[in-house]
Amino acid sequence: MSEAIRVTKPGGVIFAAYVISDVCLLDESFNRGNINVDEYIENGLLDTQLFEAKSEPEDLFELVRKEDIDELMSAFQTKRLHYVASDGCALLLREALDKMDNHTFDLYLKYHFSTCERSDLLGITSHSLDVFKK
Repeated sequence: MSEAIRVTKPGGVIFAAYVISDVCLLDESFNRGNINVDEYIENGLLDTQLFEAKSEPEDLFELVRKEDIDELMSAFQTKRLHYVASDGCALLLREALDKMDNHTFDLYLKYHFSTCERSDLLGITSHSLDVFKK
């Protein structure tokens, strides 16, 4: 992050994308059964109290929560313009979304775009987008 901010001109806008841990955990473990929660806990990849994900440098990507992003960004002199729950509940609703007719899907998108920056829903997403100005 520091390098992206360093090479950006003053007043420039930076977009940073993140993979949010909670919906990934909900979908891949409890919903689809692709992740064994006991194994993740046993391997030290998941905290047993707060269910925070732990990532290692060799992992493909790092799973974070908004509070992790806020802590990271607190070290920089930037102004947040937007923080967006990019896909909201779409991962959890994938089968229902695939079955929607065009009208219903348009209504869902209208709902999503009207709620994707609500603070109470920001953690309910698989991916987030942080837009800030240097």
